[in-house]
Order: sequence, then C-alpha cells, then structure tokens
Amino acid sequence: MPTQPHFGRRSASSLARNLTLLAVASGWRWTNERPDRLTPTWNRFFECRRKSCRNETGYWGCLMQDDIGPEEAAIRRLLAEMTPQWADLPVRCLVSSGTDNAIYRIGETLLLRLPRREAAAHLIDKEIDWLPRFADLPLEVPRLRFRGRAGFGLNCDFGIFDWMEGDIASPANIADPAAAALGLAAFLKALHRVDTRGAPLAGELNHRRGVALEVLSSITLPAIDIVADEIDGPAARQLWERACATVHQGPPVWLHGDLKADNLIARGGRLTGVIDWGLCAVGDPAADYAAAWSWVDPSAREAFRIACEVNDADWLRAEGWALYGAVIALSYYRGGRNEALCEQSRLTLSRLNLQ
Repeated sequence: MPTQPHFGRRSASSLARNLTLLAVASGWRWTNERPDRLTPTWNRFFECRRKSCRNETGYWGCLMQDDIGPEEAAIRRLLAEMTPQWADLPVRCLVSSGTDNAIYRIGETLLLRLPRREAAAHLIDKEIDWLPRFADLPLEVPRLRFRGRAGFGLNCDFGIFDWMEGDIASPANIADPAAAALGLAAFLKALHRVDTRGAPLAGELNHRRGVALEVLSSITLPAIDIVADEIDGPAARQLWERACATVHQGPPVWLHGDLKADNLIARGGRLTGVIDWGLCAVGDPAADYAAAWSWVDPSAREAFRIACEVNDADWLRAEGWALYGAVIALSYYRGGRNEALCEQSRLTLSRLNLQ
C-alpha cells in the first residue's frame, strides 16, 4: 500500500487542485513571508503514514497529515493518571467515518472523545463549552462527566461522557422514516431558538458550516471538477451558483453543523439522540436543513421541510450545503481513504439527482 495520500486523478494539475482544496478546507493560509508556499509546507502532506502503521510514540497512523489519535494502551494510561476511578475499566476504540475525533468506549457506561488531529483540537474544546446550553432540546445530547487535558503532543482538552444507548441512525435502524424526519425537524426548530448570546459565529472555528455559501466557492467548484467522473458536473455547478445567489434573511441561529447518520442515535427504531457537536456555531440554518438530503429519507423530505417551515431560498441553500459537504468529502477521501464517508457522500449526491 502506498504511504502517501491518494488524491484521485493522476495529472499534475489535478494533484495541485486537490492539495489546494485540502489546504484551504483545513484552514491553512498563505504566509506573508513566503507567498509561494503554504504553512505547514507541502512536504508534510507526504509524511503521514496510513492507518495500518504505528509510529514511535504508539499512536496510529493517519488519514489526515496531522492525525495523532492514540491507541488504547495510551488511553488506559491517561485514565490511570487523570481519572483513577475508571482506570480499571476496559477500553475499546470505536470505528467511525468521522475524521476529527478518536472515540473510545470506557466500560459499559462511558465514552471518551479527544481530537485525532491538530486541526480539530479546538472543536472538542468548543463542544464541551457549549453542550450544557443544549441539554433541554427534544433529543438527547451528550452529558459530560469529566473534562481533562491530554498530552499526545496536542496539549488539548478531552471529554468523558455518559454512554448514549442505541445505534447510529442508519436506515436499517429507523422503523418509521417519516416519524424520524419529523423528530429531527422538531429538534432543529428548538435548536434554532436557543439563546445565541455570546455564542461563537460560524467560520474557521467550525469548518465554516453556516457561513455565506459564496465564501466556499473557491473550494467547492474545484471539488466538483475533481469528482466530475462520478457526477453531473455542469448540473452541480448550476445548483451551486443558484444556491449562492440566495442569502439568509433572518438572524443567525445555533447550528449542529454535521447532521448525518453517524451523528444521530436511534433506539428501538426511533431517533433519540444527536452527538458530535464539534461543528456547532451560530450561522445560516440552511446548513442544518441539508440533512434533508444527507439523512432524511426521500419519502419524508417534503414533510421535513413543512415541519421546519423552510422558505424557498433557505431550501435552495440547503441543497447547496448538501452538495458542498458531499463533494468536499468525496474529492478528498475517495480511493480507499474513508470509504464509509465516501458512500454517504455518493448517497447525498444521488438524492440531489447529480449521479
């Protein structure tokens, strides 16, 4: 298996587009001192090792260049040092399509989350800060049991939460798609009414979920070109341009920012919880309405829209947000780097009638 990341097409121009796309999406910026270079340098892209390799510090190799998610033995040492009351509990790493956090089940009743890469270190920080504000929403949200400071070269916060019983809310785990869609709509209506005083605004701190769509054209249009062998590129560009022509007319609202099956919990065939709040911020609610294509069953999409009371402009931007999330993920992760996330992205694009 090659040790350097797979970037889709093999032409030099396509490789350059992929590198630029990844760099901008990760929050990298041109430097004043070396305007011809990104910082960190390009070479760091090719220093990462695949997930099948361990490095000298005992961490697993990475999907992203700065991935440093620790192995289970390191988590046990962390528990022994900071939460000795839980040090003897079994630790099990959980597999997810997510790319920001490493997740570990601690015993039967606890879950530990910490950043798996440097660029995501601030996300868990923000999530822990603001989760209490969402405690009274109609669906369950994670309940914090302990906040600590991890090493692993990050010196970042981590959180231990109550384990939320259930399964990911995949179609197989939802008995009534219409009821689930209405449940999510009720949740979003309540979330979008939560007090926003002092809240973080959408931007770099939440991967730009909820910003003005046109701000993202510089990475979305190249991503569409990269995956044009899988989708109707001209139709995708037209959708994007139409979505960017609309703007949110109301005040910014609280967003979850990443509503997909992996971040929704089902129990007994019902939608019961919402997890992974790392991308929460205050911004355009259309970013959350994108779940109409990324998660809601197509048969329940119109009922979801009616329940959310979404106007035509916001609905069109929601399509744009669904397109953005799908092409950004697919353009970077295809080629075996995160097949589960790619399949989710392809499903979204199919529901947008772009495949």
